[in-house]
Amino acid sequence: MLPAVRSGTTRALLASTSVVVASGLAWEPAASADPAVLLASRWPSVPDGHALTLEDQIVDQLTQLGNTLGHHLDLLSHDMFQLRVDARQRRAHLLIGGGDSEGLAVRLDGDIQFDDLNAHVCARLGVALRGHAVQLVLPAFDMSPVSYRGDHGVELRVPLFVQQF
Repeated sequence: MLPAVRSGTTRALLASTSVVVASGLAWEPAASADPAVLLASRWPSVPDGHALTLEDQIVDQLTQLGNTLGHHLDLLSHDMFQLRVDARQRRAHLLIGGGDSEGLAVRLDGDIQFDDLNAHVCARLGVALRGHAVQLVLPAFDMSPVSYRGDHGVELRVPLFVQQF
């Protein structure tokens, strides 16, 4: 009988030891524990990759698409329509015009800066007649979308007086 008692005692001792070890493994560190360990568990490290974000990739693709469209329009219109796009800076450059240097030539050249809904336009108008050229700098104006009773349109805001200091 003595060996049976010893094996039962050994089993109880092993069971109590495993409970103590298991409770020690499941113990959470206190808030006053090592701050570096707590900080690393709450704030993950910086990602290893240096790739562009999805937003930047979309902006780059839109820039490439706009410039490809502008290149094709330039070829199809025989240099009468040019478009360059910079989506990162939210800018576009537009040139419409044609003619020859011997006769009449008209060109409308503009830089467009986009913000949330509006477009700020700085335009120049060039006219040439038999070698004599005149370039007019048009006043900067803003364009914004509007709707009135269900009809959609564009509102042009042209300044009447420009003050510069």
